[in-house]
Amino acid sequence: MTLEEAAERLGVHYMTAYRYVRQGKLAATRVKGVWQVSPQAIDEFRQRLNERKERPRTGDDSRRTGDYVNELHACLVNADAGGAWGVLQRAIDAGGEIGNVYLEILAPAMARIGEEWSRGEIDIAIEHQATAIATRLVGQMSPRFVRRGRRRGEVLIGGPSGERHALALAMLGDLLRLEGYDVFDLGADTPANSFVHAASKINNLTAVGVSVTTTESVEGAIDVVRTLRRAIGDEVPVVLGGSAISGPDHAREIGADFYANGARGFIELLDSITRGSTSVDDEMARESNKANTPKTTRKKTPSESSGSSSRRQSDADASNN
Repeated sequence: MTLEEAAERLGVHYMTAYRYVRQGKLAATRVKGVWQVSPQAIDEFRQRLNERKERPRTGDDSRRTGDYVNELHACLVNADAGGAWGVLQRAIDAGGEIGNVYLEILAPAMARIGEEWSRGEIDIAIEHQATAIATRLVGQMSPRFVRRGRRRGEVLIGGPSGERHALALAMLGDLLRLEGYDVFDLGADTPANSFVHAASKINNLTAVGVSVTTTESVEGAIDVVRTLRRAIGDEVPVVLGGSAISGPDHAREIGADFYANGARGFIELLDSITRGSTSVDDEMARESNKANTPKTTRKKTPSESSGSSSRRQSDADASNN
């Protein structure tokens, strides 16, 4: 049925029904430019509405965060960029911390889309258009990730040759800036010599973070680590992360100093490094315990096989370094 017919069935104005779709509350798909709503979607919407009315109010924010993830997911899948921005804006207006909007709303929504593609439930075109929208959202939000005051260090991040995913790096860069670090983001698919060139231009380099989200980019990561070692020695820590790195032992096998389990893990590791802490090895040991379960890496997309850039956010944290 059309959205206008759905509005009549729900007993609301057309614009109200349209707002439900934009917010991800009412499932709908565009067919030749016209919103279509299934009877099942109407029934599910009514059921959720009744459940919400009957549910006692609590101070728990987890349900609200889950709602944002669901709403954002629906907007991204339906290529509704305006609705997606509205979801994030409402989360911020409701008091959500800017960093958590990345880590607890945008990243899980993108991870779900990646999983749906891996299971063959959605076409790669939907995944790519969702990533394109998410990239624009990060661009809109990025200016808010500013921390005034004394800088804590300078960090170089990037993906090695063969790494196609730049969105996670962009989000990580913003999160690091919010923590007071100056960030030099090389983006995805960066040759080893370019890492060296960038590192040589940074006066007080705290660490180099290399994001490895697919098995196809592991060889590129090995090349980056080896080339950096020859050029800048052992003074600057090299940190590996991403879903293709199974844990600290794997990172060390490649030649890195440390492993970071997601954006939060990278930030915690940097904090230990900048404090001159003697507990960095303890941090690694804790990360090793977290990494006992091997991570699942994704297969190449058709576009990756042809050399074009697949832009899926591949980590459930959606922001592995």
